[in-house]
Amino acid sequence: MHLLIDDFSNPTRVACVRQGGIRYTITGNKNYNMVMVTNVGGEGDVVALSVKGNKRVKWTPMKRSWGQLWTTEVDLTGESLTYRVMTGDHRKATSWHVMPRDWQFGKTYQAAKNF
Repeated sequence: MHLLIDDFSNPTRVACVRQGGIRYTITGNKNYNMVMVTNVGGEGDVVALSVKGNKRVKWTPMKRSWGQLWTTEVDLTGESLTYRVMTGDHRKATSWHVMPRDWQFGKTYQAAKNF
């Protein structure tokens, strides 16, 4: 979200328009996963992130580390991963199976959709 200031007494919030889908970069290791969320349209400020695997991992809230870096200590390896992003205006976007079962640490995966 950006501020459009055409009248200093009345700034207006303008939604961000992004090209492409939301991007998820995963780093860390089997016992400590870090996910950086980028290219988020709409309000742009992520206030909640959850992850779900395709088999054993149910919807799991992630914890904000700093900025747009989110963490979990759940073992996500070997699962196709789905993420649900919530922005400050309470809109949600779900990126179904954005990471394939054979995803790798240090890689970025892009969803088909954005806000």
